[in-house]
Amino acid sequence: MRIAVAGGTGLVGTKVVERLRACGDDVVVLARSTGVDLVAGTGVAEALAGVEVVIDVTSTNARSSQEWVAFFGAVARHLQEAGAAAGVRRIVTLSIVGIDGLGGGAFAHYDGKNAQERATEAGSVPTAILRATQFHDFAGQLTDWIAKGPVMPCPKQPVQTVDVDAVADELVALAHEDLTEQHVRRDLAGPVKRMLSELVRATARAAGRRLVVVPVWLPGASAAKVRAGALLAPPQAKIAGCTFEEWLVRAYGPHAAR
Repeated sequence: MRIAVAGGTGLVGTKVVERLRACGDDVVVLARSTGVDLVAGTGVAEALAGVEVVIDVTSTNARSSQEWVAFFGAVARHLQEAGAAAGVRRIVTLSIVGIDGLGGGAFAHYDGKNAQERATEAGSVPTAILRATQFHDFAGQLTDWIAKGPVMPCPKQPVQTVDVDAVADELVALAHEDLTEQHVRRDLAGPVKRMLSELVRATARAAGRRLVVVPVWLPGASAAKVRAGALLAPPQAKIAGCTFEEWLVRAYGPHAAR
């Protein structure tokens, strides 16, 4: 099968590309490095010639809700438009569990992902949206973003993080699945619920970093929903992948188990 991976050079994308090639698929990577600008739409039509399925795992770094919405909305629209013209039979998109009604402020990223979902499903090409919980490495990323020296203000919220390998596996499975519905949505989560502050402390210890983690309450309606468990696995979610502790040992070595 000829499958295009939008964002195929990123964290999730590289894993998806590896798995597809191991399955014997003909993979087309859609990225600036391969001459495709998904935001401007240049090179997309040519790259999708003969493609049957598109997997969208694009991401970016943005600062405002407007920037997130502009990026994800543009990518989704261009994939739909070019995909329809090329005869693509399905677009598989990676999104986030529980983001309905969330956005703004510290959660501006979710404005972009909600816009991506709407734009993806607004097109004529059938879709499959995989909503996954935050990845196991989220705590470490968050620390890099907001820690001030040895002090880490950490949002007080429960999480149910998932192994990115399990996410890649599920995206590849969806690309190969014979789906009959016009729009399909699936949820994926890791096996254990924890507080984000616990994961931040454990990641810091594993990395040999001295860190004072200070749980904080973020203001606003979105933050309140997240504290109440909005980002945890819904009842119908598939539970897959290793635990956070198992991932920590894999990422940092046996000493991380202590």
